[in-house]
Amino acid sequence: MKILVTGAKGFIGSHICKRLNGHEVIGLDRNDGDLRDRKVFPEVDCVIHLAAMVTTSEYYTKGFEVLQNNIVPTLNLLDFYRVQDHKPLFIYAGTPESYAGATDLYNYKIPTDENAPFVISDPKNLRWTYAGSKALGEQAVIASGLDYIIFRPHNIFGPGQIGHFVNQFIERAKNKDYTVHGSDNTRSWLYIDDFCDAFIKLMNCKDAINETVNIGGPDEVSVFEMAKIILQKMNIDEQPIPLKSPEGSVSRRQADVSKLKKLTGWEQKTSLEKGLELTVESICT
Repeated sequence: MKILVTGAKGFIGSHICKRLNGHEVIGLDRNDGDLRDRKVFPEVDCVIHLAAMVTTSEYYTKGFEVLQNNIVPTLNLLDFYRVQDHKPLFIYAGTPESYAGATDLYNYKIPTDENAPFVISDPKNLRWTYAGSKALGEQAVIASGLDYIIFRPHNIFGPGQIGHFVNQFIERAKNKDYTVHGSDNTRSWLYIDDFCDAFIKLMNCKDAINETVNIGGPDEVSVFEMAKIILQKMNIDEQPIPLKSPEGSVSRRQADVSKLKKLTGWEQKTSLEKGLELTVESICT
């Protein structure tokens, strides 16, 4: 199978590309050209669209660029492939951020399934540019007429990640900074190898076509507890220092992964502690 992967050099993209053995993979990243420009894309059997601005700090400081980089490339890809004679399967990375307002404001159930409504709780808070742009991307994929799989990755972590809590806290702790913003917030964390296992199973599952599926860990664990485990793995005899959450940060998030398990039979293999141990080793050695 011939596969186009956008964001191929990013954290998730680079790990996925390593797992596509036996396929012809065409990787596109920022260095290969701006996907905001209309262009001719190669004929392929599958598009895995991962390219996006995903660093949390950028949501607050570069909101317009987040919208541009997340919406325009998605529309360009869909607009090109939806009129081709050979139409590929379109696999799109959504985000649980899109329904964060539903759980925080309207008490939608946790663990949260794929039917949660999209809620933008504060349009003036630029943090929501990410959630809004990815939600619009999901709707564009569905409206395109292409066969699709939308997956929503929940707090994936591991070696090679940049700009997210686990790697950022490890780097801060190396410099004796043990502060943790949003320490009471909870998430369902998942190590990158387990994510890739789930993704490959989903990609090859015929029953997953034209479905939206959560990928995440089965447990709800606080950011503070994650920081404690990281310090233990770093052999640092200190406690995390809790700080207030950034404005707009969702207080609780846990993925309902029953649909993923029903479709693919996937099960988590790497414990949270083992995944953090491997991540610490990759950064500290």
